[in-house]
Amino acid sequence: MLRNDAGSGRLESSGPRGRGVVVLPCLDIFGGIVPGAIVVFVVWVLVVGTASVVALWYVRTQRSYRRCDSIRESELTIATSITRPGMALALYLAGFASIVILCWPLGLLAHQLEHAIDWPIFRWFQARQIGSWSDLWWVLTNIGMPRLTQAVSAAGGIFFAIVWKLSGRRWWVPLAIFSTGYALEKYIQIILQTVVHRGHPPTTLGTYPSGGCARVIIVYGLIVTALLIWRWPGNKFGRTVGAVVVAGVWTVQAYARLYNLEHWTTDIVGGTIFGGLGLAVMATCFRILTPPLDQPPVAGIQAGGSDAQRRPQKTA
Repeated sequence: MLRNDAGSGRLESSGPRGRGVVVLPCLDIFGGIVPGAIVVFVVWVLVVGTASVVALWYVRTQRSYRRCDSIRESELTIATSITRPGMALALYLAGFASIVILCWPLGLLAHQLEHAIDWPIFRWFQARQIGSWSDLWWVLTNIGMPRLTQAVSAAGGIFFAIVWKLSGRRWWVPLAIFSTGYALEKYIQIILQTVVHRGHPPTTLGTYPSGGCARVIIVYGLIVTALLIWRWPGNKFGRTVGAVVVAGVWTVQAYARLYNLEHWTTDIVGGTIFGGLGLAVMATCFRILTPPLDQPPVAGIQAGGSDAQRRPQKTA
């Protein structure tokens, strides 16, 4: 049953009366002075921030360096038979198909878990809508809106194309990466929405997977990736800061979509997995198409453009 909240014009629903598997505590603290919805956000930020720092510290150990070197050597060996653009295209198509194959069954599972997980969490947040807090999150949710992320992708592609040109790299690489990255998110989302077809909460039309969560991870993640390649290649501190920034933007978007009742919880989980996989594919394509400036040319690679003029690597 739907009703209008006279203060905001938003639809609300009491949902099915059956109990779900998830039972959430009140979480209001200090006698209700700090509402549970705010407590959840604070804890969420602390957990994501701590996990980001710990994860980056772990993967940037000496062993991780060796693994990356091994991957780089394998990449260069493969590149002796095909060009870097060919490698990137093959990875892009394989990644596109793999994300659809992986996220499709997750969407079917999310549909099955709707009454067990989604409705209890939906009702919990529905009962904790706070005037000024709600107004804030209805503004912040726009960081993942299509028009804004399209503009960010276009601006990022143009800006880094100029930077790449001035630094002696292939100027078209950022334009290709940012445009195809946005296209990857858009068309995979359409495919998953069509094949899963799970419906949406009674308050909005948001469905599986959360496009906002996927967009902020891929679009803002590519901005961070480009900055790291340009200014801080291989820098541990830079990568840590970049990961924390992406995790922070995702936290804002995911919490906004959840608190505003724009998506089911499992939609947000699906969008997060989708976005993470999409960013991994696009960041790897970016790295393939943008070899380090001090990397010597490898026999068989058709470097093209001014990459052929890369400085030779210093020897001891």
